[in-house]
Amino acid sequence: MKTGEPLFFELFKLFFMKSNLEYLNDDLKYLGFGDNTLLNQQVEEGIAAGKAEFELYTDAFFEHFIRTEARLHFLKLLKQGTYVFDHFTATNQYEQDPGKNKERQFHVYKGVGVTFKEAFNLLDGRAARIDGVDQEDKVYRTWVQLDFEERDAHLNYRFKYYRHYDLERVLTSYPIEELLADATRKTLLASLERGNKCLITLNAGKPEPKWIEANPAERTIRIYTPESPSKKRGSDGRRSVAKHASRTEPDPKGEKAADDQELSEETTAVSGQ
Repeated sequence: MKTGEPLFFELFKLFFMKSNLEYLNDDLKYLGFGDNTLLNQQVEEGIAAGKAEFELYTDAFFEHFIRTEARLHFLKLLKQGTYVFDHFTATNQYEQDPGKNKERQFHVYKGVGVTFKEAFNLLDGRAARIDGVDQEDKVYRTWVQLDFEERDAHLNYRFKYYRHYDLERVLTSYPIEELLADATRKTLLASLERGNKCLITLNAGKPEPKWIEANPAERTIRIYTPESPSKKRGSDGRRSVAKHASRTEPDPKGEKAADDQELSEETTAVSGQ
């Protein structure tokens, strides 16, 4: 019996590590950090090292000239002996305007929290409908936006919550062509809820391309007009980015193809009432 114990415990250790790794990989995938990437390999190495905690790094360009970096913090629970993805710190770095750089820590609870792309959108000033967990461990969704004028005790920008915003009802107030088909309507809603700005076609007799984003603070949407190519700043082509070892590619689901276009905000927000 004793001769078999080392093998048994070794097999148990391997099974335990694999189960914990699968759990963490699911968290990474759900939170938008990719699947089957070098980051997953580094998590496995972190677990095998057995340290009390470890941090990993990744970054992405969700928009031209804006690098979004993330430091992922993994913590070992002493009683259970398992690792959890505890939080990540996201930083938006604006290459053409460093004064706009923003950073915030986002906590993760049982794999639920703000996604990497949502973190980028929130730090870029937009609102997103994020997942949270209540006191009964039930997942709920609510609209939030960062308050760049106020910080909490940990120096994080505070959340502003909006619980009475019906985005779909607001959108129906406008002649948006993408709302006419069920598939494109669902895609548009899902993308806006993640905090994305989306290119749509307003057709009030004449089709016009517009960018829109959710504006729960005023229960409206914000509308932007794409600038002509002659007014675009910087390079005419897509910026080439050197690959980082743990680069995370933006999630293409629900995204619009015209990401290259610069934006100029219209002077007034359009009410969806």
